[in-house]
Amino acid sequence: MNKVIPASHIDSVIRLLHLIILVSFTGAYFTGDNFDLHQLHMLFGYLLVIALGLRIVWQLLAAKMKVSRPFGWIKRQQMSFNFLKLGKQQTLGSQKSLQYWSSALLHLSIFLMVLFLPMTVILGYITETTGQHNIKEIHDLFANLFLGVVIAHLAAIVLNSLAIRQMIFLRMFWISEGIQAKVLFSLAIIIGIMVSFGLWFMLT
Repeated sequence: MNKVIPASHIDSVIRLLHLIILVSFTGAYFTGDNFDLHQLHMLFGYLLVIALGLRIVWQLLAAKMKVSRPFGWIKRQQMSFNFLKLGKQQTLGSQKSLQYWSSALLHLSIFLMVLFLPMTVILGYITETTGQHNIKEIHDLFANLFLGVVIAHLAAIVLNSLAIRQMIFLRMFWISEGIQAKVLFSLAIIIGIMVSFGLWFMLT
């Protein structure tokens, strides 16, 4: 008998990668203008893109491993448009209206994060290798755009939590299900990659 894939779109691997992206972006943003912490700033940037790459890989593996059904990038865009349509059908200012509009913003913000994050890191790498000031300005612009999207993401979470009367952010930080052995193995691999790269980068 085939094992049914859990309906949840969040699992422990996604939670870990989300945490890594959160910490890495925060670290990269607040060390960006500090020359003494430039090496640390670069490390955070690289960890960001590695975490995003692993998240894309996990998007393909999670269903095959029968762990979860994570939403893809295009799916987020479609869901955002669908919630916008539902929101327009509700009375402005109603609870349902707030729920649908905040859900649309939530999924749109994730879509934009995946769009802006690679561009921010790539521009940072070009700045590092070429030293061109105009490229750095574009890099800083994308970093600020990404920060704006993060703020919109947090606002959407707060508004959606108020609308449905549930603290939805807990889903990303609170493990309510058992962790399968293959998930633990995947978590160990991810942590190993991150720690190994961090040590290699700082020691070379």
